[in-house]
Amino acid sequence: MKHASLFSRFFLGVVSACATTTGQIALAAPPQACVTLTHGATHDTPQGVTYDSVQLRTPDGQSTLTARHLTLNGKPADPAATDDLAAAASLLVLAAMTNTHTRSCSAWLAQQGQIAETALQAGKMLDLTWQSTTITHRTAKVTLGTLHFQIQGGAPLASATLALSGIGYHNVADQSLLPSDAQARFSLPTRELAGLMDAIGGRSTASPAVHTTLSAFTATQGDIRLEGHGSATLTGDVNTTSALGHLEVSNLPELIQHAREEQQMKLAAGLALARLVSHREGDRNTWDTTWESGVLTVNGFPLPLK
Repeated sequence: MKHASLFSRFFLGVVSACATTTGQIALAAPPQACVTLTHGATHDTPQGVTYDSVQLRTPDGQSTLTARHLTLNGKPADPAATDDLAAAASLLVLAAMTNTHTRSCSAWLAQQGQIAETALQAGKMLDLTWQSTTITHRTAKVTLGTLHFQIQGGAPLASATLALSGIGYHNVADQSLLPSDAQARFSLPTRELAGLMDAIGGRSTASPAVHTTLSAFTATQGDIRLEGHGSATLTGDVNTTSALGHLEVSNLPELIQHAREEQQMKLAAGLALARLVSHREGDRNTWDTTWESGVLTVNGFPLPLK
């Protein structure tokens, strides 16, 4: 399974309610060439709805997502859109974790994003929680105890929180370098949500610019703790993507040792070099970074990566 930077993992979702049903049925379906999604019983509440036994599968069978429960709280203006929005939220989780982009998902995801934008502009708070989730890509598997995403509308900038807990790995490279828990708080313009959803799960010919501000980010693995904040303009072209931020790592020597144990000698050497240009604050190493035109600058040192 390919793992992108934790800073790029925005899991987007939307919520509403629907009538209680039973049996194994299909959610309001995205295109068959995009993904197949089914679920078991649904449980309607005044706040929203819970879907049991959610299952997604890509047409080639290479990527899947299963969740014991998916709970969505909040109600969009059009209750008939509930199942489509639930499907879009789960598809984005699968796409973000497996780095899967499918052209046949683009138009459908953009449409669901526009529905989500309308709900947020009306002041809705969209909230969803996946419980006991397994994501597979070929032979690799990631398990999540709980994944919670919430986004608050009512202003030009939507504010969001994301929390992943109880993360486990099987047949995934460099497991000791990956987090067991992660949380993030960020904001983005409401009107750019549809473009971001398309960029995560689709393969649009357009290159939308999405302006995000990460107010806080943490990821932990044992005694190692990664923290940061910053902002970025995200596009589909690395040459037009820019970012700046502040990064802190506690117990960096332990992280370097993990890299050596995983035989990631280039990574270990890179982390050792990063330590040399870092600022030291107690047990933390800190960096101020910028990325522009393919050049990464760390604490004033330019590192061309083209």
